[in-house]
Amino acid sequence: MRLPLVAIVGRPNVGKSTLLNALTRRRVSIEAPKPGTTVDRVTAVVERGDVVFEAMDTAGIVDEPDDDVMAQAQAQVGVALEHADAVLFVVDLREGLTPADLRIAERLRKGKVPVVVVANKCDSQATVGQEADFFRLGFGQPVITSALTRRGLDDLAEVVQTKIPPDRRAGAMPDPGLKIAIIGRRNVGKSTMVNKFAGEPRVVVSPIPGTTRDSVDVRMDIGGKKYTLIDTAGLRRKGKEDPLDHFGRVRTERALRRADVVFFLVDASETASIVDKKVAQAIVDAGKPVVLVLNKWDLAQKAGRIPDEYREYYDEVLPGLDFAPIVCASGRSGFNLRQLLQLAADLHEQSGNRVPTSYLNRLVEDAQSWHAPARRGKLPKIYFAKQTKVHPPEFVLVVNNVEGFTGEYQRYIENRLREALPLAEVPIRVVFEAKKRKPKPKD
Repeated sequence: MRLPLVAIVGRPNVGKSTLLNALTRRRVSIEAPKPGTTVDRVTAVVERGDVVFEAMDTAGIVDEPDDDVMAQAQAQVGVALEHADAVLFVVDLREGLTPADLRIAERLRKGKVPVVVVANKCDSQATVGQEADFFRLGFGQPVITSALTRRGLDDLAEVVQTKIPPDRRAGAMPDPGLKIAIIGRRNVGKSTMVNKFAGEPRVVVSPIPGTTRDSVDVRMDIGGKKYTLIDTAGLRRKGKEDPLDHFGRVRTERALRRADVVFFLVDASETASIVDKKVAQAIVDAGKPVVLVLNKWDLAQKAGRIPDEYREYYDEVLPGLDFAPIVCASGRSGFNLRQLLQLAADLHEQSGNRVPTSYLNRLVEDAQSWHAPARRGKLPKIYFAKQTKVHPPEFVLVVNNVEGFTGEYQRYIENRLREALPLAEVPIRVVFEAKKRKPKPKD
């Protein structure tokens, strides 16, 4: 059973994103004074004491959207209200009741979902007692909060719990399943692919670069297996970033850290860009299993491309990802998407392999006998090897002199281990560690 869903709605700039971040105790949604910053449905699990629910931040409700992106954002609000078990209607205590608040209240009264009015921005003593006007909205006693100072949040969570039907209340955090981050530069089709996976318009799609700004989690259950897809902001060169681009990049980096597997999307109809190369390096540094997804394959086919052309090309322009499998796919048509999910599960399993110590040491001995490290002064010597981590697999080689082993030799050992072990398509790490000297006995 899914967690109860609580939609956070209201007009622009009443503090909805700040409230979501305060409830979850982490920066999930981008906070900015610019109206229209949030365009997608941004969700996160709230756990406060015994109360557990999924909160969903939404775009500020407006009467007349300015463009297609905002029109889609308003449609996302409608979807959120349709699926919600309860609604947090956020208003600005400092500004008081506005005509826009009254129009939103009228819309909410047409639904059958319980509504809690959240009188937010009670940031100082001067605003205390100003909530009486909000009784006119018709939803009972407003809950006074300050998302900025964290005031009233536990009380709000308890009120939410009373509004959720007993049979929908959750008792524990859900299993997120396999977490897959979908990463790439702008306009390579990340959001289109997420929507195709989800089977609904879960995130806003537009040809305008930079439409997705937050990292959006989409939980799915396909064939009895659980997945969480993390749609991320399209990346661009740092020198061209505006403040929202910066926030999007930071969240993308965070998504990369918490993912189990990465789908690195590139546009199959275009050549690799500088940003593609930067993204590839970030994935290499994170040590995550990754699938290089040649998205928009339908366009590449029209241009007469064939799959075999790509392996050699990307091995040359993205050398750090030469171990990564390449899959041709189309987020628009759904081509190969099920195969991508299965491959992600396979890579995660590969990355969790543990190697018996005795077998590992035989492999390292054989590798050293075939190709000994170049001698630079003291003869480099490997005493023994041990596996210290999984996800990604990490191998520590205890040696007599760390400086005697070059980066080139490290890559040689990594490649030999990848060839010999069931780790052909995942990153591995080899670390050289100096042997600790035993302390001399005291007289």
